[in-house]
Amino acid sequence: MAMGGLLSVHKAHIAAAIRRLTGRPVVLVCPDELDAARLAADVGAFAQEDAQVLSAREFNFYNIETVSREWEQKRIQTFYSAAKGYAPIVAVSVDALIARTLPPRVLLEAAVELTPGKRIAPEALAARLLECGYKRSEQVEGPGQFARRGGIFDFYSPGAGRPVRLEFFGDEIDTLSFIDTPIRSAGWKARTRSSFFPPRRCFPLLHPAGSTGLRSPSASCKNWPPDAKNAPDGLIKNLGQDLERLREQHLFSAVDRYISLIYPEFSCFINYIPKDAVILFDEHARLRERVKNLHWQHGQDIEAMLESGTLEGSLASFYLDWAQLNSALSAFPTVFLDSFVSSAYDLPPRAIYSLHAKQLPSYGGSLETAVSDIEHYLSEGYSTVVLCPTERRAQHLQGLLEQKGIHPALDFSLLALPPVGGLSIATGSLSAGLEYPSIKLCVITEGQLTQEGPKAPRRARKRTDVRRIGSYADLSVGDLVVHEHHGIGRFAGIVKMPVDGVERDYVKIVYAGTDSLYVPVTQLDLVSKYIGAGEDTGVRLNKLGGAEWNRAKSRARAAVADLAKQLIELYAQRKRQTGFAFPPDSDWQLEFEEAFEYTETDDQLKCTAEIKVDMESQYPMDRLLCGDVGFGKTEVAPARGDEMRARRQAGRPARSHDRACKSTLSDGSAAFFRAIPCVWR
Repeated sequence: MAMGGLLSVHKAHIAAAIRRLTGRPVVLVCPDELDAARLAADVGAFAQEDAQVLSAREFNFYNIETVSREWEQKRIQTFYSAAKGYAPIVAVSVDALIARTLPPRVLLEAAVELTPGKRIAPEALAARLLECGYKRSEQVEGPGQFARRGGIFDFYSPGAGRPVRLEFFGDEIDTLSFIDTPIRSAGWKARTRSSFFPPRRCFPLLHPAGSTGLRSPSASCKNWPPDAKNAPDGLIKNLGQDLERLREQHLFSAVDRYISLIYPEFSCFINYIPKDAVILFDEHARLRERVKNLHWQHGQDIEAMLESGTLEGSLASFYLDWAQLNSALSAFPTVFLDSFVSSAYDLPPRAIYSLHAKQLPSYGGSLETAVSDIEHYLSEGYSTVVLCPTERRAQHLQGLLEQKGIHPALDFSLLALPPVGGLSIATGSLSAGLEYPSIKLCVITEGQLTQEGPKAPRRARKRTDVRRIGSYADLSVGDLVVHEHHGIGRFAGIVKMPVDGVERDYVKIVYAGTDSLYVPVTQLDLVSKYIGAGEDTGVRLNKLGGAEWNRAKSRARAAVADLAKQLIELYAQRKRQTGFAFPPDSDWQLEFEEAFEYTETDDQLKCTAEIKVDMESQYPMDRLLCGDVGFGKTEVAPARGDEMRARRQAGRPARSHDRACKSTLSDGSAAFFRAIPCVWR
C-alpha cells in the first residue's frame, strides 16, 4: 500500500494506527537517523508503547588505540530485543538496516539470560563474559565490565541503564538487583526478575570454530587465504600482524575488516525482523537515493583500502544494495509513506491513497498563541484537543481560556474525543500538531518532544581530584609523576622487558640518584600526574626505599586534620548566627523550571540542590559557584528576581538564588492517542 500527502506527524499517526489495529510489530525505515528518532518519539506517543531506534555504526578498518563502541553496543541490545520479540516498534535508518552484522543465531547463543534460581557456576559465568568481550575489573564503573567478590557478581550489560548484582548461593543465583555505580557498600539497590548480557561487539571468539578456526583457512571465502605471490606486500604484512594478534588472543580495533570470516553468513537487521512485522518506508525516493550514495562512498573507501593492502578483496562485503534490500523485504507487508505519491515503486503497492491532512506548527510554550489558535478552530466547528506538557501548564491554559469565555474540558488522560465544536485539554506532547479537515479534527501541541517520559532523578557520581592516568599516551618524557607507594619521580618513557618468556610494556620512572622503577602498564592506576608546584620551583624527587615520602604523607595528614579542626570551629560559629531564609518555590517558579528543555549534568543538579538548601535555611549562606568556561554555570541561573528585589527594598543585601531548570514530561504524555480515530483506511 502507498499513501501520499503525508508529513512527519501523520506518518507517525498512521504507523501507530497500523500497530494498534493489526497487533503486529512495526518497523519504520527512514532516510537518516534524525528522521528515525523523531518518528520513534511520535509513534511511541501515539501507540503508548516503547519505540526503539536502531542507529547506524561505522565500520572500523584501521588499527587505532581508542575506538568508541557505545553505538555498536546499543545496536546489539536492539538486535536482541527484536529477536526475542521485545521490540514492537523500531525506527531504523536505512544505513543501519543494510549494514552487515552477526547472525541472530550467534547472538542468541552468545547471550545469557539470568534469573533467580538459574544454576551457573560463577567461574563459568566469568569465562562466558570474557568470551563475549567483557572486561574484569575491581569494581563496575561502566558498560562492558564485570567484577566478582566471593558469592557476589556484578556486571554492566551494554545498552542497560544500570549495572546488575547477582548474589549466589553455591552455583545457584539467589537474587538479582540493580545497583548504583560506582559500587558502594550501602548503595542504592532495586530487585529485578531477570537480566541478560549480549556480546559487546563483533568478536573473533564468536566464529563457529572460535579464534583458532578463524586463523585457519576458511572455505567460506573463495579466495581465502590470498596467494602470497600475487597479493600486495602491504596486505601480506597486515595479515601477518593481525594473525599474530589473534594468536595472542588480543583484540584489535580493525577486526571489522574480517567480519566476513567471523560470520560467513551475510546477516543484517532484516534477519532480526519478526516474520509477521509490517515494514513502513518513509519517503521511498529518498531511501533509494541514500542507499545509492552510501554504496558509492563505501566503494571509494574500499578501492583505496584494496590498493593500500588494508583489506582483502574477497572480504569486501559490508552492505546490501538497493535491489538486495527490496528482495529481502519482499516477503513482508509493506506500506509506503510519502509526501507525494510516486509511480516508480520497486515493490508495486496493491492500493494507493492520498490523504488530505495538515501539519500544524507548535505554539512553542506561548499560551497566548495557543489561545489564538483555539479560538480559530472552535469558530470553524472543529473538535479540538490541546496538549500541554504538564498538568500545571494545562491548568494555566484553562484559566486563560475561561477569562475569554471559553470553557474547555480538563481531561488529562483524554478518554474520549471532544464533541463537534468542543475543546479538551490533556497532557502530552508531539513534535508538531495535526489537522484533518475532512473530519474536522485538530490537535494543537506545544511541541519540543525531546524525550519519552519524565526524567529520572540523577545520582551524583563519586569523583576524585587526583589526575589519574588512563593510558601511557597521557604522558610525555620528562613529566613529573607520583606513584602511590614511592612518591615523586620523573617519567622516562616506555620500555619492553621479557618476563616469564613474554615481552611486556613497562612505564619507567626515574627517582633521586640512580634509582628507577618499572611499573607494568596494567598498574597505571597507581600513577598520577604531579599537580603541585611548577617546573620553575625545582621539584625534589623522592628516593626509592627512603622514608621521605612516608614523612611527607604524615605531614599532609596532620595538616588536613588541623585544617578540619579550623573549619569545624568556623562552621560552629556560623551556625550560631541567623540569616535570611527564602520561602520554598512557588508554582510559577516550578513552571519556569519545567520549561527548561535540556538535561542537567550531575554537577549542575548537585549544586542546585545544595544552593536551594542553603537559601531556604535560616543560617547565612557562604558559597561560591565556579567552573571552567562552558561547564554549565549559566544553567544554574538566578531565578528569584522578585525575592532579590524584596531584599533590596528591605535594605538587605541581594543574594542570587541559583536554580537549575528542570524539563519533565507527564507520565500520561500520550493517553489521548487512544482516542484519535484511524483515518487512513
